[in-house]
Amino acid sequence: MNIEYLIPLVTFWHTISTEIMKYQSPAMTNNLVSFIHCLSFIGHYYYDYNLDYAIHICIGFYAYDLFFIFSQIYDATKCAHDSALALTLTLKKHTPFIIHHIVGTGILYATLTGESREHILGGYIILEKSNIMIYISYYIHKQHAEYQRLNGLSDFVQLLFYAYYRLVALSLFIYNNRDAFFQFHFMTQFMILGIYGMGVAWSHRLLQRNIANIRNYRLMADRSKKYDSAG
Repeated sequence: MNIEYLIPLVTFWHTISTEIMKYQSPAMTNNLVSFIHCLSFIGHYYYDYNLDYAIHICIGFYAYDLFFIFSQIYDATKCAHDSALALTLTLKKHTPFIIHHIVGTGILYATLTGESREHILGGYIILEKSNIMIYISYYIHKQHAEYQRLNGLSDFVQLLFYAYYRLVALSLFIYNNRDAFFQFHFMTQFMILGIYGMGVAWSHRLLQRNIANIRNYRLMADRSKKYDSAG
């Protein structure tokens, strides 16, 4: 890992966030910066442009975002009356992202230390593509919360998009490259399986959200019929 790349890149992500935060909330800013990071890696990958630098861009983003998350945790506990409860709730919210960033950094670091860059980045690009609808759906929910059908549609598309890439495309990729996978260091294999497991868990969460949306729509439809019949 080239520290000469990494420190300026962390500063780069911080600068972008600072500028965007002049116009957006911290949460919206973080979502937009994450989207920019996602698109930047996808662009580097498919144009095969300086992938070593692209890996450092991603690691720099994860480092920056971890700083952001820990600052959010600190702010939440500092302003709360019950700091212990606030810390517990905030950690529960952010722990999956902390684990994700640490594991993601570990997987990317493996490509810089001699393990098969072709196979690891081939799987990593699938992960990044699966995230695209997460950022779009988050934006829709925050900026257009009053449009329930639009939000429900974005949840459904997000489920299809995410579950396809995380459960279908990634499973096939690992299976088709199983010989290379079993040659990885044990810790690299463990981290890849950990990321895969997180994808399964998040797909299940998205499925539950869509089921809840369907139930809400049915309830609203039933109420609408009752009002119409009463009228």
